[in-house]
Amino acid sequence: MKPISMTLPFASTVTPADIPARRGGASLDVLRFLAAAFILLFHFGPSAPVNLRLVSPIFEQGWLATDFFLMLSGFVLSRAYGDRLTQSQMRPTHFFLKRFARLWPSHLVVLLTFAAFVVAATLLGFAPKHGDHYGLNALFAQAFMVHGWGIIGTPTWNIPTWTLSALLVCYGLFAVYARWIHNRPVVVLAGVAITVLVIGHVLAETLAKHAFADLPLAWGLLRAIPLFILGNLIERATARLRLGQAAFWPLLTFALTAATGLALLPRHLLLDTVILLLLGTVLAVSGAATFRETAVTQRVGRASFALFLTHSLVGAVWFSLTPKVVAALGLGQPAQWALWATALLAAMITAFLFDAVIDKPLSTWVSKLSFVRGGV
Repeated sequence: MKPISMTLPFASTVTPADIPARRGGASLDVLRFLAAAFILLFHFGPSAPVNLRLVSPIFEQGWLATDFFLMLSGFVLSRAYGDRLTQSQMRPTHFFLKRFARLWPSHLVVLLTFAAFVVAATLLGFAPKHGDHYGLNALFAQAFMVHGWGIIGTPTWNIPTWTLSALLVCYGLFAVYARWIHNRPVVVLAGVAITVLVIGHVLAETLAKHAFADLPLAWGLLRAIPLFILGNLIERATARLRLGQAAFWPLLTFALTAATGLALLPRHLLLDTVILLLLGTVLAVSGAATFRETAVTQRVGRASFALFLTHSLVGAVWFSLTPKVVAALGLGQPAQWALWATALLAAMITAFLFDAVIDKPLSTWVSKLSFVRGGV
């Protein structure tokens, strides 16, 4: 998807008529943003005046959005690059380099800002509560984007980016196997999907002694690779599927409602599998529907990446200061809720500003570098 030329963070000179309608374009952009927003709530929830996980158990199910994000990544990459890799229009090394160049620069900017904040806060006498989470080894692992490979087993620094680290491995694998799944019959793709799910469950239970759907950080690759492949397979199996808006809304509502409802039940391998299939259904129907794209839908699609990158930093800054504000002003619970809600707003505003001021210009500049544009 080609980014929109922006003049201000929240305004575009591109008119809706200039944006061609693409199957799945608007719907997948909006869903990507909603998934990032749910991850935001999941991470900020424990810092609310009343832990959101005590308000509703749905706020304990952050794995739903993470798994959906990993599957969505496989779906979108298969649709965007599958033809070119299959027809040898793009070398695997070039594909991987382009993906790495898209993720790493902005990730590094946020990580270095995070490190500067931790150092400054410590020097000013406001050391982080969990100082052991901010070690140099973990910082270097994140800087080189290897922290999702089982090297780090505890939450540290900008921890949501473990998925980006794991996705780099997925990209490398996808560049190799893309041609082998691209034009397979649906029955073959379904068989491969079942095999991938079974292998994922078996390895998770035998090696990690943990449910596959929400494997912990130390087993990030074992979680990410099968889910990414499932996204590839869903895209291939539904490549010719077309849905009108009249069919899209009830199917989407059913799949989302069923997935969230089942996630509230006691965990079980069968339930987890059904939930993953329902999330796959959300992908399939969203990728099959065509809605009019606007500057807003494309902007929220881009900002979802920025929100994913920056919200932990915003939370670290915000929630290191708010206890002191609450204590100094003697704020009651209504004011504390307002302060917490403002953190959500701050994270959103930061994401849109980061996208417009840093991520978009930086990614545009990097994409024009000769070794990225031409590959190696």
